[in-house]
Amino acid sequence: MLTAGGCAAPGTTPAADGRATLSDALSGLAAGNYTFARTGNGASQGTVHLPDGFSAEQPSGPSVLVAGDVYHLRYRIYGSQHEAYGEIFDEYAAKGTAADKADVRKAKDVMRILDGTHWVRADRKRLATAAEADDQSGMENLPTAPTAAAPDITGATALVAAATTATVDGSTVTGTLDATKVDPQLRLFANDPYYFYGPKASALPYRATLDTAGRLTGITVDIPGILEAPASAEPGQIPSDAPTASPAETLTITITAYGTTPVPTAPTGATDLDPSAYDQLKNDVD
Repeated sequence: MLTAGGCAAPGTTPAADGRATLSDALSGLAAGNYTFARTGNGASQGTVHLPDGFSAEQPSGPSVLVAGDVYHLRYRIYGSQHEAYGEIFDEYAAKGTAADKADVRKAKDVMRILDGTHWVRADRKRLATAAEADDQSGMENLPTAPTAAAPDITGATALVAAATTATVDGSTVTGTLDATKVDPQLRLFANDPYYFYGPKASALPYRATLDTAGRLTGITVDIPGILEAPASAEPGQIPSDAPTASPAETLTITITAYGTTPVPTAPTGATDLDPSAYDQLKNDVD
């Protein structure tokens, strides 16, 4: 802790120094060559090798692989309702005209290739347009592409920026972070942390680990349980021990292979996505 005179008490590390160590630890990510994995909300794994490509695979939601200038997509259209939509299409075709039957055949062809197992070459701009269709498309969860200006797609940079306290102990940094300061589009936490977690959202415990070069190798954040009653009052009026559900899965980000991650290669057997698929994706309720 800091003394009244502003100097650190013996045996302690000023919080500001800890935050500086965390910020410096992002230098490896800034180089744009690494491998990562993320568990918890918005789970994903992938590789980044700028400027030649990247991959980001999600167990639920779109997976993307960019090799050179070619954008690849792997996605299960309609998600958990994939089979149900196929049955609906069949019922529609049975009652429809010849033109309706032809439309259903094309729609089911799209479903066969967008089944969550096949890679296709796709038009990134058209996928982005599909995502803008009244929030009815799973394309709104397309992984963010890394750039020279923003090479980190792990979410670690946002967590570090939200750190409110930090204590360094060798190669470990611990403290708390304010989840309400993290962009909800990153899907690291519930989309409105205060609403779901209450005051605890502003002081989530984290633990970061560094390699011998001081680069970030991992960060974990303990996620509290969701409030049994949604937060409808001001933060100061919700007790810190308000009843909650069981704690959520810990958010964990790991980063490896700094500087040695290879350039992604195009998936074997990838085909071009049929142009009709983009309209179908506009109504893909996620």
